[in-house]
Amino acid sequence: MNWPLFWALLFGFGMVIGNIMLVKHSAKIKMPSLKDAKETHPRPVNYNNDVTHHRSDAEKRNSPE
Repeated sequence: MNWPLFWALLFGFGMVIGNIMLVKHSAKIKMPSLKDAKETHPRPVNYNNDVTHHRSDAEKRNSPE
């Protein structure tokens, strides 16, 4: 018997069966709705609303010149 072929086929079937089992398991998990997630995790308030943000030389955009 060709042992490398045997191990390759065994590995391939194991991957397929494992992925099918993972999909079946994840189908049972209940995900919270987006509305619930927004209520439990409010957005942080940004008190530093400085519109005069100055970029350093390293952050400046490249110009074609």
